[in-house]
Amino acid sequence: MTITTVGTDGDDRAIEFLVRPHRPGRGPGTFVDGRFAIYREHGRGWEDARLAIDPASGSVPIAAVEWAVEFAREYL
Repeated sequence: MTITTVGTDGDDRAIEFLVRPHRPGRGPGTFVDGRFAIYREHGRGWEDARLAIDPASGSVPIAAVEWAVEFAREYL
């Protein structure tokens, strides 16, 4: 699985992630992309942060979300 940060909102309140999980058994190099973001409102702490998954994306592995949460805790 590959996780990439693809953007922030410039105010350190949101981070968007792209995840490309390798799908064994579906042929070499086959990926199903997922996009999601972790964000918080201005002036609010980490406890109020939210997860948003792009409705047009593929499924998002829980391991990717766990990694992204730890990353966002340090960054947001």
